[in-house]
Amino acid sequence: MFKLFSFGTILGLIATAVLLHFVPPVNQGRERSIISVLPNGGNQEIFHVNLPADRIMVGAPGIETPVPATLAWPNSPALQGSQVELFKIRNAEDRIVGVASRLAVGGAAPFVEWTLHLPARGSIYALLAASPAPGGGRAGSLRAATREFEPLQGLVHERYIAAGDDADGITGRLEIATSLVGPAVEPEPEPIAGEEVQQ
Repeated sequence: MFKLFSFGTILGLIATAVLLHFVPPVNQGRERSIISVLPNGGNQEIFHVNLPADRIMVGAPGIETPVPATLAWPNSPALQGSQVELFKIRNAEDRIVGVASRLAVGGAAPFVEWTLHLPARGSIYALLAASPAPGGGRAGSLRAATREFEPLQGLVHERYIAAGDDADGITGRLEIATSLVGPAVEPEPEPIAGEEVQQ
């Protein structure tokens, strides 16, 4: 019995080594982060979506061309004026680095929210104003984050850039720019003159 167990163990190790040789394990490569340093401190990183190629899903009440075409969107009065989209997101080198969702909500308190998920780095949740800024686009702030983005705070901007004539099927680009800094360090309060400092 012991000889059979030993033989099976050795044979299993050999089979595993052969399998790993011909079918290597998945190598989850990470694209390098393309970050610019801002003059007033902090870092800026720009992601973008090529439209319509990078759109995974779009749904809204009464939409004529949902993505995918078979998407059945609920026709609820509570969802009027709202739209949900899912995208693949790219870095400055036009490489896909993650996925993102964009939710635009209408009604009495409209807003736009973005959730970006970068598998090798973490997630970002940002809340933006529903109305475009005077110069175009929307501005908002980072509200929550995970992993390497968790200790950061800052601003998030969205803008649409129309494509040129030689766009090769791309109608435009949706750009998301993050301007993030580390958490503010609260200075220790200085003792008031004449007041004893407790140890």
